Amino acid sequence: MSEPPSEDSDADASSGGALAGRRGTVAKGLLVTVVLAAAIAGAAAVVPLLAVDSPPQPEFETFDTERTVTEGLPSTGTIEPEPPVVPAGGTVVIDAEGAGRSRLGPLSEAISKANHDVEYDPDRLESAIDGADALVIVDPDTDYSADELDAIEAFADEGGRVVIFGNPNRFEVTGGALGASLGERESDLRGLGERFELYFDTRYVYDQERNDGNYRHVVAAPPENASLTDGNGSVGDAESVVLYTPTEVRSTADAEPVLVTGPNARTADSDTQREHTLAVRDGNVLAVGDARFIAADRYNVGDNDQFLAGVVEFLVSGDRDAGPDGGDGEEGGSDSEWVETAVGARDPA
Repeated sequence: MSEPPSEDSDADASSGGALAGRRGTVAKGLLVTVVLAAAIAGAAAVVPLLAVDSPPQPEFETFDTERTVTEGLPSTGTIEPEPPVVPAGGTVVIDAEGAGRSRLGPLSEAISKANHDVEYDPDRLESAIDGADALVIVDPDTDYSADELDAIEAFADEGGRVVIFGNPNRFEVTGGALGASLGERESDLRGLGERFELYFDTRYVYDQERNDGNYRHVVAAPPENASLTDGNGSVGDAESVVLYTPTEVRSTADAEPVLVTGPNARTADSDTQREHTLAVRDGNVLAVGDARFIAADRYNVGDNDQFLAGVVEFLVSGDRDAGPDGGDGEEGGSDSEWVETAVGARDPA
């Protein structure tokens, strides 16, 4: 029969148990620290992948990951508006953020070629456009005030030209006191869109059939007889316009489609293949669902320079005394059958 344990052995056992407990606690603490460090490192590795222009891939049976890249289009040419000389003395106001402004050199140069001055980021928009001929709005992150919306609407009604470049929702990494953070950004065009009966979708459009080396770099073209001036102008020569992760633009009025995708394009959360309208014109207002293609590194890919030449022609050919028709005697209307096809009701998805 074994002897009962002594008090010393009980103490040793108690001491050993406490030590083992402390060792276990330390080990668990180290394990938690390692796991947290790995999680933080993993998050740091993921954040750069979700930066600007990198939305997640759609998940549909018809999205073929082996068929997402086609041959890229060449980058050549410059923006040459026609006619090269128009009456001097006009002004085009450009409302863009600092980062966006730094990338608009080619567009500003083309406006200068058309003998118009460029004014950036006015302190007071209402007074700036009062003496201007045209207004360019680039991807605003805050909506305009009621007074500013009234001024822009009156400006277009008087014959001033308005061009709006918007984007779909996208992820952006921003820095702060606590480090980098990932957030979703949206072009705030709700108030402006309502004034001109336009709707900028928040989803991006993609096309695995017609693209510039990436399914999100969609190739679009003007429909037959599309025009930004009295005649076709430079837009008629733009057969392959590349938009970079664009969104669809729709009209609840009589807007005319100006850029349309091929029949196999889709929105990011829909499996339906159809034509998508990426730019529309309604009288003195032109709306385009992409603000990236005007940048200095993308303005001349494919026929982008030809399309932007047409945009400049549109900007400088207005008449502040002509009223909403823009001086061409038309109400900005379009073929009703085309509008029903390309600017139809919003997808239920």
